[in-house]
Amino acid sequence: MKKNGIIILYCILGIILFFGFFYGLGSYPLLDVDETRYVDMARGMFNSKNYLTLYLNGEYFFEKPPLYFWLECISFHIFGGRINEWTARLPIVILSLLPTGFLIALCRKIKNDLFAIVTTTVLFTSLEYVILTKIAILDSVLTSLVACSVLCYFLTFFVQDKNKKYFWILTYIFSGLAVMAKGIPGVAIPALIIFVSSFVFKSWKETFKYSWGILLFLLLTLPWHIIMLKMYPHLFFREYIYKHHILRFLGSKVIGRVHPWYFLIVTLLWGLFPHIFVLFSKIKPPEDFKLNLKDDYTKFLILNSIAVVTILLFFSSSATKLITYILPIYPFFAVLIGAIWYKFINYDDRAVKISLIVLNTIFSIAAIGMIFCAMFLPPEIYIKFQQVQKVSLFTLIPFSILNWIFILKNMRLKLFMSLGLMMALTLGIVTPCAFNFIYAFGQDDLMNFAQYARENKYTISTYLTGGRFSLLYYSHQPKIIFKTEEDTNWLRQELKKKNNIVIARNREIQDLPLKIKKRGIKYSIIQGGTYEE
Repeated sequence: MKKNGIIILYCILGIILFFGFFYGLGSYPLLDVDETRYVDMARGMFNSKNYLTLYLNGEYFFEKPPLYFWLECISFHIFGGRINEWTARLPIVILSLLPTGFLIALCRKIKNDLFAIVTTTVLFTSLEYVILTKIAILDSVLTSLVACSVLCYFLTFFVQDKNKKYFWILTYIFSGLAVMAKGIPGVAIPALIIFVSSFVFKSWKETFKYSWGILLFLLLTLPWHIIMLKMYPHLFFREYIYKHHILRFLGSKVIGRVHPWYFLIVTLLWGLFPHIFVLFSKIKPPEDFKLNLKDDYTKFLILNSIAVVTILLFFSSSATKLITYILPIYPFFAVLIGAIWYKFINYDDRAVKISLIVLNTIFSIAAIGMIFCAMFLPPEIYIKFQQVQKVSLFTLIPFSILNWIFILKNMRLKLFMSLGLMMALTLGIVTPCAFNFIYAFGQDDLMNFAQYARENKYTISTYLTGGRFSLLYYSHQPKIIFKTEEDTNWLRQELKKKNNIVIARNREIQDLPLKIKKRGIKYSIIQGGTYEE
């Protein structure tokens, strides 16, 4: 492909990057539960200057290591102590994009710029990856660092011998940082991928040759853990090591997120949208995928296949599962899907073309549905949904038409970039509106009540709401009492407290003799002194 064409494609990739990850980053509130919880903890660390011990709601928090919170504090410091949605999310987004540098370098070295652009575009437009990596949660940090560690290991297969040691060093460093982000998965995933790859490619000699990198890994991970064990020997061991690493993996209901083995496979079916259609069009491996271990391109595809299978099996083997756990798989799936797209762009493929016709038909139906959604949505919901409708139509209608033109004229590269721009613009513009729409059914209540408590200098207690940390973050209070068990005697006593408000879920108090001071869609503030037998 000509140089000017490559430059144009990189410019389009830049547009996809901007809208997919940076546009509107601070234009919607932090999400319950994890985002508000972790950012509030980072704010507490920043204000207290205690950079070792984590606290949540006034109590010790030993579930996670501190790297995420250090990154947040750095961002708060750089921006003059401003703590808001933008300064909280920005460092996570920047870190989430770090693996793409290694990914582009690998793809260019093994194939060319076009393959690098295609693969990166697939990653930047995969639904779950784009939505979750611009939310300030720990899984995004783990994903980035694990991906960097594994991609640096992959580079050892394709660089000159004199440069191998540098990428082995980076492999261990990034794995160590991943452990400091979220514990055992940070080392377990790279180690398993290295183990399987060493077996497949018979590269044990080289793996052991650079095993001295373990010293770098320990240098990064041991100090904080040793300090915590010295400061809180029994408590840290019980909470951090035993409860949140051993029991959580073995399936004990530590966080109540026990799911069947296929849970993460189902997650990938929507998480890989829209590229899941292209993937399914090539269920059997493409012709390029032959066990010719001397061919760099085939070797690269095999390495990424090993990473995909290893990550899926690792997280599926744990009874405790969340949709965010599978995030580290996306950079490696992007390579495999990118290989299908790359071949289709260069050589027409009927199966892939049919899958794209199905995909664009879905987009077209979605556009029609958006036009007429007022006919089947309840009026009270449609009022809140109108902004989502407007911005969705802004992208769905023109790009659906454009996609049909490219399909009919067999302009495969233009079709690919059109789909990429469509996804990036839609996710970038619609995401803030979509989240604000979701907030209208509960979280808005909590944020408004938190602001009310802050303005009137009230303390907060909650009754049967669960841990809704948006109350903690947006009220700026050091501690909130979350009552998670039914106890009317406790409720009666809380309602007698001066300068305190009690927030409850509406459905939990509808049969109790209470007066409501402020009623929201899902939650309400109970009037003090109103409980009667």
